[in-house]
Amino acid sequence: MYERGTRRLVRTVCVAFVAITGAIAFAPGAADAATLPGGTGTTTKLPGLPSWTGATPWWTKLQGSLKNVGWTLPSSGIPQPPGSGGGGTLPPVGGGGGTTPPTGGGGGTTIPVSDLTSSAQGKSFSGSFNGAGGSRSYVGYVPSTYQQGTAMPLVVVLHGCTQNGDVMRQLTRFDQLAEAKGFIVVFPEQPSSANYASCWNFYQDAQMHRGSGEPALIAGITQYVQQQYTVDTKRTYVAGLSAGGAMASIMGATYPDLYAAIGVGSGCEYDSGAACAGSQSSDPTAAAKAAYQAMGSYARPMPVIAFQGDQDTTVPPVNADQLVQQWQLTAAMASGNGSAPLSGPASTQNGQVPNGRSYTIKYYDDTAGNGLVEYWTVHGMSHAWSGGCSCEQFSDPQGPDETAAIYAFFTKHPM
Repeated sequence: MYERGTRRLVRTVCVAFVAITGAIAFAPGAADAATLPGGTGTTTKLPGLPSWTGATPWWTKLQGSLKNVGWTLPSSGIPQPPGSGGGGTLPPVGGGGGTTPPTGGGGGTTIPVSDLTSSAQGKSFSGSFNGAGGSRSYVGYVPSTYQQGTAMPLVVVLHGCTQNGDVMRQLTRFDQLAEAKGFIVVFPEQPSSANYASCWNFYQDAQMHRGSGEPALIAGITQYVQQQYTVDTKRTYVAGLSAGGAMASIMGATYPDLYAAIGVGSGCEYDSGAACAGSQSSDPTAAAKAAYQAMGSYARPMPVIAFQGDQDTTVPPVNADQLVQQWQLTAAMASGNGSAPLSGPASTQNGQVPNGRSYTIKYYDDTAGNGLVEYWTVHGMSHAWSGGCSCEQFSDPQGPDETAAIYAFFTKHPM
């Protein structure tokens, strides 16, 4: 395990790569897929990311720092993180075949949850879910007020690139809020074996469908926690940051019968493409249709809360605008009003954190006049979790409490 300073440097370098590759998504001559180093002189293409077309690799200015923390610097391709062996092919994507169970969780098995570890207040747990698409570990928290037989809400929280479940726990303090408000929280983890920067692969088509790939694994973890504890299935939600926020959009589209509402922090719409990193997502009208199709027979208006920093250059603000448009259009289609024009916000509210940042909230209704979307813009914030713990990267402690706002929104939107 790296020391904290080393881990933060590695995260910064990885995120720099994600931002740069996204920024060149529309560069002249860019290929349709990123070319990454493979074994024995071969290459492997990662769908959705562009090839590097610059004359000088982006990482050359960081050689000294990368070498100091154990990275391998090839003459071509991309740097390899410590322990990667300096090469090898990318892991396969997709979840394999098989039928889709009623809620599409993949029908996997779960390594028994570790013995609950008592904290000063509640209890933490961890485990690993195995399904058709592979396996994913998770960590979670059960508040001290939990009683078997009395249903509690469940919140699934998805980390961003270079992070893991415990980092996301500390950054968001969702476990502390779970203790205060009385709900269970679980943090699925994306391993570096599935994505070298531990990003959820939201830009790959194989990871955007019900019953396979990463969506089935996340749904499987969700369903396992529902079975292990007394969970209110009408109050089960999913939220995420950055790549995790984009995956939360995917979960809302692929499992609208499992998640009552979603929260997207500095993330992207459904079927956004990789260009949402550094540029902008695909056409929101086309994305709305794709999301509606992904919902299938479970299609319904999906309540969404979005947080975005107006100084974010990693996932620029236009992506949050498109996210709102996409979910408005998808809701209209699910309500049988697909031809209805997009409406502006029903109301707007401005706020100010004492000695912190100002922010604006826009409230959007669906075609029936019911609250559908809350869109928070935090003025002056870059790519970060608003109001997060300063103990982790990608935190802006001066912003409004994103964790509290997301859960407050969730409580208004049971299934």
